[in-house]
Amino acid sequence: MNRFVSLEKLNPDQKKQYKQAIADAFPAVITESNTIKKYWDKIEKNFPEYQQFLLSPNKDLVGFINLVPIQYNGFLDDLPNRGWDWMVEKSISDFQNNNRPNNLGGLQIIVREEYQKQGYSKVILNHAKELLKLHGFKQLLIPIRPTRKHEFPEMEMLDYIKLKENQRIFDPWIRTHLKAGAEIIKVCNQSMTMQGDIKFWEKILNIPNLETGRYQLTGALNLVSIDRENDYGCYIEPNIWIKYN
Repeated sequence: MNRFVSLEKLNPDQKKQYKQAIADAFPAVITESNTIKKYWDKIEKNFPEYQQFLLSPNKDLVGFINLVPIQYNGFLDDLPNRGWDWMVEKSISDFQNNNRPNNLGGLQIIVREEYQKQGYSKVILNHAKELLKLHGFKQLLIPIRPTRKHEFPEMEMLDYIKLKENQRIFDPWIRTHLKAGAEIIKVCNQSMTMQGDIKFWEKILNIPNLETGRYQLTGALNLVSIDRENDYGCYIEPNIWIKYN
């Protein structure tokens, strides 16, 4: 039988699978996020019970969800445009200031490649909803990253949401959440921001002598903007705020 365990229950091999799964799931620029570098260790240290891992009968890591408790009393329509970055920072700030959380935030759900398309994302989502009830939080808020938006890096996220194929929503991750009972709140166009000098972006893009312009990065949801004169480049990733009650 598959079972969930929290972070502190993982053995060394499972932790390696966890780190590798994150690396495999995103373009390299995501792991260069200053927010991740500054706060991820604190997320794991402060909220180990909210990092939930699904194990197979042979104790292989199937997938996981990283969650954080936050305090949010505003209207859902007023959730910040900085989505993911804001949620990470807010959870740490609330923890340090002893602010009592009333909502659960979802940072990422990943199913390892060999276990994909077997319904495990739904299993993990259902587990998160059980935790929501167990801890008495108002709702589960997630700035989701659509899985096929990278195929349309020049398209606005608001337009991408409306894409359909065979009379159904085009993006499979959006469909999965809606089928599981989620409600779309709004787009958060500046959910993650990665910045760096030209040397940094030449390495990330694998393009020497970058000139001013916009560049496509494999797996990225938006184009990377490069300003050669000011030795600066920026990638801003849009996500979609959703909620579960």
